[in-house]
Amino acid sequence: MKAKVAGLAGCLIVLASATAANAAFRYDELWGYVAPSMAQSGASASNPRPSVYDEVLVEKGVDPASEKGQLILAWIVRINSDPAVAGNVQRMSNLMLNPGARAEALADGLGRMAPALRLQYVALIAKVLDTLVPPDCFGLYEMDAVIDRVSLNAMSDADIDGYFRMLLAALRAAQTGTTLDTPSPQQYAQAETSLKLSLLRELDYAPGNVARYSAFSANPRSVPPVDACWAMRVTMHAILAMPDPERDVVLRQMVQSRRATPAPAN
Repeated sequence: MKAKVAGLAGCLIVLASATAANAAFRYDELWGYVAPSMAQSGASASNPRPSVYDEVLVEKGVDPASEKGQLILAWIVRINSDPAVAGNVQRMSNLMLNPGARAEALADGLGRMAPALRLQYVALIAKVLDTLVPPDCFGLYEMDAVIDRVSLNAMSDADIDGYFRMLLAALRAAQTGTTLDTPSPQQYAQAETSLKLSLLRELDYAPGNVARYSAFSANPRSVPPVDACWAMRVTMHAILAMPDPERDVVLRQMVQSRRATPAPAN
């Protein structure tokens, strides 16, 4: 059975990166409205025209006047006015207008965050996947599309607050410019072994579960959406159940995989 799982390690990282990193695009949908509103009304990033955000929140099923709506608006203003984010006007403009630049900045920030913060971020995304996504992932196969379908209104205020807090931490970390250390080949090998064992535990060492997961990893779109969704949840649970420091090696590889993947256009 271990032999069947041994070839899946690379696939696991790809699957996990698709899950964890793409949640950042939730803020992209709001952020993208800053640039046109500034051009039309002369508003600043720290004081955007409220009606622009009101319209977006309504589209997302959130009442702008509700506590949840006010929480989201407060975070948007806080992030847009944060010195570490808005200090470079040219770079800020590029982030607003270029989804690829936003994805790169967020992935870079996630890679520079402290391991504990990186784990909190991924755990939050896993929680959203477990609690707010149906068993068939809305019939979708791409995790960015799945997360996109989750309504902000369905998220608890605490989770929204935690999400934006992690997002700001990632954006701040992206500004540090510190040199990232690279895990050694031995550390990568240890992380891969730990990941395989964690996956087997998550699959209960059951041949049927291993076969089901293997079918998905071989060709994700060849299996029913419910099987693909199950496999993605298994992946996240297996990674989160790993011990450190091996787990953080995998989480960092997830981020690196995301940075190497072109962001979708708006």
